[in-house]
Amino acid sequence: MFFESWWLNISIALALIVALTLDYVTKFFSYWYVRHIPYKPSIPFFGSDYHRVLGIKNNTDEVNTLYSQHPKEDFVGSVKCRIPDLIVRNPDLIKEVLSTEFDSFKSRGLDLDKSQDICLRNNLFYVDGEKWTVLREGLESLLNDSTLNEDCFLGSLSGTNGNIKVQHLLSKVLDVVFKDMLLKDVNESVITELRTAFQNRSLKDKWLYYLKNIFPSVYVFLGLSTLFGVPSKKSTHAIQQAEWTKKIESTFKDNKTLKSSSKDLSFGILSSVISEGYIPCLNLLTALTYEIAKNPQMQKRARNSDEYLDAVVKETLRMYPPYSVITRKCVKTYKFSQSKVLVDKGVTVNVPVEAIHRDDTYFKEAEVFKPERFLYGAAVNGYAFLPFGAGPRKCVGEQISQQIVRSVAGALIKRFEIETIENTPSKLPITDHNFGRVIDMDIWLRFKPIDC
Repeated sequence: MFFESWWLNISIALALIVALTLDYVTKFFSYWYVRHIPYKPSIPFFGSDYHRVLGIKNNTDEVNTLYSQHPKEDFVGSVKCRIPDLIVRNPDLIKEVLSTEFDSFKSRGLDLDKSQDICLRNNLFYVDGEKWTVLREGLESLLNDSTLNEDCFLGSLSGTNGNIKVQHLLSKVLDVVFKDMLLKDVNESVITELRTAFQNRSLKDKWLYYLKNIFPSVYVFLGLSTLFGVPSKKSTHAIQQAEWTKKIESTFKDNKTLKSSSKDLSFGILSSVISEGYIPCLNLLTALTYEIAKNPQMQKRARNSDEYLDAVVKETLRMYPPYSVITRKCVKTYKFSQSKVLVDKGVTVNVPVEAIHRDDTYFKEAEVFKPERFLYGAAVNGYAFLPFGAGPRKCVGEQISQQIVRSVAGALIKRFEIETIENTPSKLPITDHNFGRVIDMDIWLRFKPIDC
């Protein structure tokens, strides 16, 4: 039906467009209300995710806030843009999501495996389905063949004395460690180049991270990449000639699922080991070194007891988990066994790892760095301690990463007394970066060699 006035026709058409748009973007705003789950109110176009979208608060802080606001609830709901999002607080229900009902939550829901970015396309963290299975089995085989020579990095500690930027010292050590494990026949400058690129947090990199995290479909559509100009031609040639690359080619030989050239596959897998292995190890070791510098008696005890050092590593993983939130997408309608809650296909489920690790319900004096809680066979609910996740998608590098951290930490405390100095922060500044957690400033400590 049309009116004689064209202004009236245009006004009605615009009103209909606005009404239909609002209906579309607000369709799921009452999703958690009808399910009797506490939730954060939403606003059009942003949902309840406006703090994160506008850069006011990062995802971890938002999840931790919602977790703490509802201490007696098993679930807390929100809406990301227009899609329902669920935080699961109960470790028994988390077990369903990560392990016992894995088939219902087997996808991470990041939708980045079709990206033109080869660092994401062949990264276990971002892929799903058969491609994930093939990559997982292959990477497990490659890592199982990788061994750590615990003396390989000792030369990197030579000359260390006085006030030192911790990340700089640890990067020198880890460059040698990862070269020795992966690229023995290649100069460690290749590792240095890659990890430097991943550590870079320029304004452009922050914008790409934001787009990849908030609007992954746009990131894929625009064909964007996290690393520009990396690796260099020199590094590309070195990687292609490396023995580890030949192992990768042999492991995935004739497999058509990955649909990548041997060059792209080798670089993609190597970059994933750096981004999901090296960088978390660097941040974990920085946090561990910082905590023992603040606690001289704890440092002395770890120096004389491997068991206590293991407890220090676990406590560092508790307080500073590499990934603070684990996400899964519900791939089919699912009803939780201990609840009447029903979630539909497409809903994202969040496991608030950092929030649980710092909850007094599961760890007494949770905000205190206390390695003793992991001594003498202390019982911990397995699904309240998730530094490496759990279930079939548990971190593939759990064993080797713990070996690296124990070896490097042990070498440091046996060779140096480590102390805080005037400009050492009273609290570690942690922020989100590339779906993980990183220390957001240089940490300075004093290293005093111990006479052997």
